[in-house]
Amino acid sequence: MPVDNSRQGWTPPDASGQEPPRPSPGHPQPYPGQQSGPYPPYPPYPPYGMPQPPYGIPPRPATNGFAIGALVAGIVCCLPPLGLVLGLIALVQIRKKGEEGRGLAIAGAVLSVISTMLVTVALATGGVGAAWDGFREAAERNAQEGSAFDLRTGQCFNSPDGLPEEEESAFVDVVSCTAPHDAEVSGTYTLHEFDSWPGESAVDSLATEKCDEVNNAYTLDWWAVPDNAETGYYMPTRDSWRFGDRTVTCTFGAIEGKLTASVRGDSTTLAPEQLAYLETEAAVEEVVFEESADEFGDDPRAARAWARQVSKELAAQARALREEPWPDKTAGAAAMRRAMEFDTASGHWARAAGARDESTFWEHRYAAEGPLLLTTEIAVRSALGLPSEPPDWLVEEDEAADPESEEL
Repeated sequence: MPVDNSRQGWTPPDASGQEPPRPSPGHPQPYPGQQSGPYPPYPPYPPYGMPQPPYGIPPRPATNGFAIGALVAGIVCCLPPLGLVLGLIALVQIRKKGEEGRGLAIAGAVLSVISTMLVTVALATGGVGAAWDGFREAAERNAQEGSAFDLRTGQCFNSPDGLPEEEESAFVDVVSCTAPHDAEVSGTYTLHEFDSWPGESAVDSLATEKCDEVNNAYTLDWWAVPDNAETGYYMPTRDSWRFGDRTVTCTFGAIEGKLTASVRGDSTTLAPEQLAYLETEAAVEEVVFEESADEFGDDPRAARAWARQVSKELAAQARALREEPWPDKTAGAAAMRRAMEFDTASGHWARAAGARDESTFWEHRYAAEGPLLLTTEIAVRSALGLPSEPPDWLVEEDEAADPESEEL
């Protein structure tokens, strides 16, 4: 029934409508709870709306926390004796405090004893050692077997199906580069040129260009690359692009058989004098290969500019060879001969740069190849401890340029 706030604090009359008798002076009324006659007073009522405890039912005792912990430890069994210890503590506290959880404590202690016995038997029979060895082998295997998208520069790997053309490979087996392997990672390139999937042709074209740069930086010594190796790459597909794949992984791969050693030839693997020599040869080759696609007759100015650039680069590398502190006289003498060849070739390129007609241009262009002798390059390499056997492709080029030259 709703309470009228305007009447709070007012004592209503009794059923007869008369006010109850007032206490007479000099006769104080008993305090609440004090007996005033042969019967005890009624207990005071609780405030209106307050919940009352069930009549005659005592509150239920709490469950012991150690008992709960004992059961959990016994089930998990990561520390078998822990459940037993917690269970014993719980039983003592339950007996003293009258708490619940005796069954939980006993169950946890029993499970803990069983787990302890199992671990003891495993240790005695070597089961734990065998399990650990299996786990370790699985971890090592997992580390070796990785995604083709996670390969790092310098890693060698085997592909489950080899390296067939036009095939995709999601997983590879990483191995030591001294063991037979299908390919070696020379580096990666992240495609920043496209906001959306540009199509396989566009990605393939850019991957070819960028991997040429990556491969040339990874191995300055192409004489050390075996004849059965060729460059390749893994590139994003339409599906992997949707998942954020933008990485081109450049490789040297075996087209026949297996590779048996690393092809890396940069500052991490070469001696300073070896690196210095290979950098001079690489600088010359790079500028020569920048030849314009247009013929002299189509764009004489571009052809002359290219010839002038080659002439300057040859002269610069000739100076670098003369200034390098070579380790011994043999290497120094061979390097000086190479410097003289660079100077002679530079003169021919300079004359090609000044040619007024196409015939004169090509006359000096081809004449510039004559001074650069393969025998001199072999001598420098031998003196510096670099591979001195020319690769097949270079011998074929040399014979094509000079059919009358003797075989090396």
